[in-house]
Amino acid sequence: MKPRQLLVRILIALASFWLLGAGQIWAAEQTAEDADTGTNTSRDTNPWRWLDEPRDALSRNVTAWGRSLDAWLAGESINNLSNESFLSVRLNQQFSTRGDLHSRLRIGGSLDLPQTTERWKFIFESDSRELNSLQDNVLGEEPSGNSVGGFRYLQRASEKFQLSHSVGLRGRLPLDPYYRMRANFDQPLWGGWGLGVRQRIWHYDSEGWGYNTNLAFRKALDDSRILHIASDIQYQQERKQIEFGQSVVLHRLLSEHRSLSYEAGVYGTSKPNRRVNLYYAGVKYRRAIREDWLFFEVLPQLLMERENSWNPRPRLSINLEMLFFQF
Repeated sequence: MKPRQLLVRILIALASFWLLGAGQIWAAEQTAEDADTGTNTSRDTNPWRWLDEPRDALSRNVTAWGRSLDAWLAGESINNLSNESFLSVRLNQQFSTRGDLHSRLRIGGSLDLPQTTERWKFIFESDSRELNSLQDNVLGEEPSGNSVGGFRYLQRASEKFQLSHSVGLRGRLPLDPYYRMRANFDQPLWGGWGLGVRQRIWHYDSEGWGYNTNLAFRKALDDSRILHIASDIQYQQERKQIEFGQSVVLHRLLSEHRSLSYEAGVYGTSKPNRRVNLYYAGVKYRRAIREDWLFFEVLPQLLMERENSWNPRPRLSINLEMLFFQF
């Protein structure tokens, strides 16, 4: 075994052991965690405080961009109306026992347009997730190269139902116009269960049309645990096949700023015949490092793929997510 592969195996094993065995310790350390995140102590004691000033400066710029575009579209002067523009930056690092090391950057966000209209927003994304395979999205592959920009119209928004439409261009030559529709529906059920339905339909000039349907049932087992059972179906005209998946996730809230999720799932395709291509299991630890804008995730996974003769393949993902906003 190559030294790099051995090192990755050791890292994944240590991360898995750490996440699976440390839950009780984390739950007992909530007071210490509050001190780390600045809840009970001065901000000066937080080791991440040096990020506050550049983060606040960029957040002000994002809000200014939103207000400037809004004033230009409305044909009015810039004012101080509340503006919900935001920017999201996500850094992803993956390690696998094949010796592969992948670093990815994902950027997204929207510019609020309250002067022009309350229902329209300008959106931009460095990755268009609907053009990825269902398996890649679930495993967090986050491939790059499908950046899009356009406008989103919120047709309806209520406590149970939201419906929006988006139109814009995909960042490539020749220009690739698109249309997307997203609908979300949530409904409480009996026995403490809840139902969530997520429907997406899209059409890209170069890729044709496609859809994704997500049906999820969830139940709060107690104050700190939530069970989530989901089924997914996705179709893309360019690939001419249906992808399907089933997953079970147990979310555990360790404290106000820390959570742990245990997940297992199965995914497959309809061509060349209907078959399962992947079984996977993983644990995700998520922590709010700095208030509500800086988040850290560790995700060790075990993949068993048809193309790998069902041999277990450990993998480790590390994510750092930053949000920039002023609302």
